[in-house]
Amino acid sequence: RYFILETKNAVFMQLMVFRKRLLSIKNQRRSIMVLIKISPVILMVLIGFFCRKTEMITTEGMEGLKTLATSLMLPVLLFHTLATTEYTSATIAVIGIMLLALSAAFIIGMLIKRAVPSAGIFFPFLVTSFEGGMLGYPLYAVLCGEARLSNIATLDIANTIFVFTVFLAFLTASVNGKVQPSEMISNVLHSPVFWGVFLGIAVGVTGVAGSFLNTMAGALYTSAKDMITSALSAVILVVVGYGLSFDRAVLKKCGKAVAGRMVIQGAILAVIMILLKDMFATAEMKTALILYLFLPPTFVIPAYAKTEEDGIYLSTTISLYSVFTIAIFILLTINMKV
Repeated sequence: RYFILETKNAVFMQLMVFRKRLLSIKNQRRSIMVLIKISPVILMVLIGFFCRKTEMITTEGMEGLKTLATSLMLPVLLFHTLATTEYTSATIAVIGIMLLALSAAFIIGMLIKRAVPSAGIFFPFLVTSFEGGMLGYPLYAVLCGEARLSNIATLDIANTIFVFTVFLAFLTASVNGKVQPSEMISNVLHSPVFWGVFLGIAVGVTGVAGSFLNTMAGALYTSAKDMITSALSAVILVVVGYGLSFDRAVLKKCGKAVAGRMVIQGAILAVIMILLKDMFATAEMKTALILYLFLPPTFVIPAYAKTEEDGIYLSTTISLYSVFTIAIFILLTINMKV
């Protein structure tokens, strides 16, 4: 009996040692997989910062990259994602929730601007809207794969509607005075991103995308789409890095807007997760919601700056918040099962 007991103890100890080795290997693999996802993102941001510091790419050249991304790459990706999305009652509900969240953030921003005039005229716009296409899509694709982009695209539909109607109308009015409805409609109709979203939804509702993709023409389309959009993530992250500024005076001013946005969007996220947790029950949808609500505001805001000082302030605020978004992305990557 003593021999049998000692044998059992020895086997048990060996099993425990083996289990520890397996856990160590699993943790090492997890760390490597996290590093594989994170390091390219950080690298591209650093390359963008290096390009500005060394003037390897001029400001005009960077504007050209932005135009390429927003006028071609992003609309193609948006069209494909929304054309292949399944539209259900749950999709409509998510869009409605996001419209309410955007409206709430904007109203809170307006109230803070009135109560604290030093917040500036741009404060309500910096705490509202999301840069889903330029940053959300690329980061989410790294996290969950391009095949699941419809999760974050659904959230972004409401943002697109809000930005190209209420948001731009108020932003233009704040900077230039009242905006004519014809001018607002013209801005919408001349936006490639709008057409990518509109046509993508139109095709997606019909449900013909699935059948088309299984044809020879569909294979050619997929090949062209992949070629056009493959560099989008890299281009956008270089743009983010290029816009970083570490001037203390500017950072101090920007910090107020960044902190305000963090608090407002964090509160909205908490409310949604508590009251509507069943709608975001899957890990992929929960990840999409967290990442999306911590995205920076839309990158079009600096284009409406009237002075160079305002332009630097807006660009730095957005770039600074983009760094925070990448930090959230890193945390999500670490917490994901890889």
